[in-house]
Amino acid sequence: MLFEEHQELLSLFEKFKELRTKEEQRNSMELAEHATQVMRTLDEGIKGLDNVEFFLEFVRQVGGTHHRIPGFHKDYFWRIETPFLDSVKTTLGDRYSDNMDTIYKVTIKFIICTLVEGFEREEARAKERDAQEKKEA
Repeated sequence: MLFEEHQELLSLFEKFKELRTKEEQRNSMELAEHATQVMRTLDEGIKGLDNVEFFLEFVRQVGGTHHRIPGFHKDYFWRIETPFLDSVKTTLGDRYSDNMDTIYKVTIKFIICTLVEGFEREEARAKERDAQEKKEA
């Protein structure tokens, strides 16, 4: 659903650039594996909330790795919010309550903010490395 609603994100990933139609996207094992990895990362983040330091570092690292993707902007992380919430609603079905809705909305916002923080941290490190290399040259 994320890539169906945000086609422009596919072009950021070398192995997904050729997936033009929704049918190609649905039939792509690589895309399905990536979607599973995204959801697994969110799940691990939520499970890790009981160990806040581990959680924060894990999610920041994931955010930081996206800095290496050419053309990726930190605002793109916010595009997982709605598909994630829709997925939770679908998975939980009748068990999904107003209280759970509030909890999951707060949780995903916290996770996304932490992803953005990791991206920004890596962005700052890259700028420092570039500045250092220019000084040494």
